[in-house]
Amino acid sequence: MSAAERDYAFREAKLGLGGVLAALPGVLWANSPNRCADALYKPYQWAIAAQCGLSVADTVISNMPEAVREFVGVAPHATVAKSLGGAGISEGGHVHVAYTHRLSAEDLADLSGVQATATTVQRWVPKAHEVRLTVIGAVSFAVAIHAGSRAAYVDWRSDLDSLRYELVTAPSDVLSAAHEFMRRMRLSYAGFDFVITPDGRWVMLEANTGPQFGWLESATGAPMVSAMADLLAKGVS
Repeated sequence: MSAAERDYAFREAKLGLGGVLAALPGVLWANSPNRCADALYKPYQWAIAAQCGLSVADTVISNMPEAVREFVGVAPHATVAKSLGGAGISEGGHVHVAYTHRLSAEDLADLSGVQATATTVQRWVPKAHEVRLTVIGAVSFAVAIHAGSRAAYVDWRSDLDSLRYELVTAPSDVLSAAHEFMRRMRLSYAGFDFVITPDGRWVMLEANTGPQFGWLESATGAPMVSAMADLLAKGVS
């Protein structure tokens, strides 16, 4: 098929198969692609999370350098730049990943790149460690992620080999707010990323609607696969 024909065939397959699956009555999704599409928008996530009682970091999204400069103020190192979507791009046979980056004075010297698209800057949240809270139906698993390098301390995805994992107990108010978020977003399954501040405050960074958890189960022994199997076996209550 030509490129145009392939595009047409792909669209028809997506709408045909997707439409049939969406029309099935009384079926549990973990998660519905439509709900995942809604949750893909981080600003929407943050607004709902705040309404549910979760703490979120102060954030500015703009393509105006002056707005970014005003937000950063006199403390660039207390601000991070981050991607709203997937952080990786493929170009010329190479994969480039834009991990979360703490700004420096050198970054502020030339902010012309801000004009290219919506640019996200966020207050750096001081961290003792981070937590991935995986919610599977009514069950949740909180796993502390301890960084073992300077790079991982800023973005743990950048140095996976340095990480140490530990099962912890999430505060009841955080769990209650997370489950309310799930209810509002109509999700059955999600992975919340939190920064835990030195004084014990939980600050939500994002909620992933299709998170991997196999490596966390391997590292901690938490029965996440069993929880997912139970959720799917139970179906819609």
